[in-house]
Amino acid sequence: MRNIKLLLEYDGADFSGWQKQPEQGVRTIQAELEGALSTLLGEPIETNAAGRTDAGVHASGQVVNFFTASSMSTRRIPYSLNALLPNDIVAKHAEEVPREFDARRDPQWREYHYYILNRFYPSAFADRFVHHEARALNVEAMDEAVSLLKGRHDFTSFYTAPARIVNTIDNPVRTVLEISCRRSADIVWAGEPLEGLVTIRVRAHAFLHNMVRIIAGTAIEAGLGIPVSTRCEIHT
Repeated sequence: MRNIKLLLEYDGADFSGWQKQPEQGVRTIQAELEGALSTLLGEPIETNAAGRTDAGVHASGQVVNFFTASSMSTRRIPYSLNALLPNDIVAKHAEEVPREFDARRDPQWREYHYYILNRFYPSAFADRFVHHEARALNVEAMDEAVSLLKGRHDFTSFYTAPARIVNTIDNPVRTVLEISCRRSADIVWAGEPLEGLVTIRVRAHAFLHNMVRIIAGTAIEAGLGIPVSTRCEIHT
């Protein structure tokens, strides 16, 4: 059996997250990918991912691995796979890796970026990828607020999830390696300048369900001058 590492990007707006679900009609990245891989390679394929992204979350560098008996070249796999995948999932690269490589357990860190378009009008082009906030934000206050979350903390107050997920979380402690809130240089998106873009960047060993979204919401409150209670207690 060969162990294949895939690098994916996807637009998660129309998906219920990464992880496949038992319910019929629930569209997930994992289910779409495994279906396409099984068709391509002629055998049942199960995948591991570096991070199980939440509903509506996008990825530009999602690492996945799977085992296969197929001899198909790693150069051909992405090309042929993209012909079977929906347009909102793209395989960028494939390579054979040692059998012990595990995309879920081996990563040293994961990183999320949360984009806020801070101007009085939204963007028709970037609406699926940014959160629009028309009220003026104090980005320095936002950065100061999120900086308190760096380090090892109990993030119980920073996640929400369905019961089937909550009941599987034994330890809400996570270690945030880097976190910041900055105004981004003006970016042209589909020909439109995105003036006022603010980026919240969070790097951690692992994340809880909806953790980055709740951090972003808390940061926005701080940027609007709304008193933010101390949600995160330092784990000792």
